Amino acid sequence: MNRKEMGAVGEKLAQDFLHDRGYTIVETNFLCRFGEADIIATRDGELTFVEVKTRGQELFGYPSESVTPTKRKHIYKVVEFYLYKNKIEDVPVSLDVIEVYLLDENNPRVIHIRNAIIDRPKSFYK
Repeated sequence: MNRKEMGAVGEKLAQDFLHDRGYTIVETNFLCRFGEADIIATRDGELTFVEVKTRGQELFGYPSESVTPTKRKHIYKVVEFYLYKNKIEDVPVSLDVIEVYLLDENNPRVIHIRNAIIDRPKSFYK
């Protein structure tokens, strides 16, 4: 399976994982000029932006480690744009990472890291 296919499988598994844990998926693959949010979901009044990282092997470290400072800056801008575009204010925001491991195609592993991106701008804190 190529990287694009692996990414699509990982995002679907992440959506199912969130849904099974009571999240409502608001939007997937939200794209704007600043970048993309893989999954936007809500649960208990909190808006959650999820970056999904999928790996087929464990040779290159944890998937969440690939969310570099540059990638985080893009995520912040996407979140700010989404909130502005949708006139969302005074709502708690969480920036999460979901790691999907496809090492065994019959038994994928999904790890949800809540508030994984913690050095976000103060404007996100509510």
